[in-house]
Amino acid sequence: MPLFLAVPYIVIEALTFWAVAHLIGVGWALVSLILVFFGGLFLATYEMRSIAVSTAAGRLRPGEAMGNYGLIAAGALLVGLPGFATAVAGLLLIIPPTRSLIRRTLAKKLRARIEEVGMRSFERASAYRQRTSYGSFAGGEVIDEDEVQRWSRNITPEDFR
Repeated sequence: MPLFLAVPYIVIEALTFWAVAHLIGVGWALVSLILVFFGGLFLATYEMRSIAVSTAAGRLRPGEAMGNYGLIAAGALLVGLPGFATAVAGLLLIIPPTRSLIRRTLAKKLRARIEEVGMRSFERASAYRQRTSYGSFAGGEVIDEDEVQRWSRNITPEDFR
């Protein structure tokens, strides 16, 4: 873990544990930390199973199910990290109402980002640039439109055998 992420993580988790331990006692803080860990992982397992059942029954679109799976997996990872702050953040990703809000917000941001990247790549691509030449038409025979219409009126399926 990079140092610029590790130091704030350790400080935030230490302060959070100190606050909880100060509020309910060190022993109860340790017990609640263990309960949050196992409870969060159990809840993540339950939610993943319910999403699989809903998707199999056709009540949930596959794309929405994949988004839910990703958020639940991230939530389970956060619950698995030691500390109350990451456990609360993980539970917010696992619990259905907050997960739905987070999924919609992230989907909007992702869609906007994809559109932005698409426009930038389109503008930089050679297909967007002005053309000075459209190729050479010399040497080919020009077919008149009237000639094509006469030919198509007189055509029969036997002409293609």
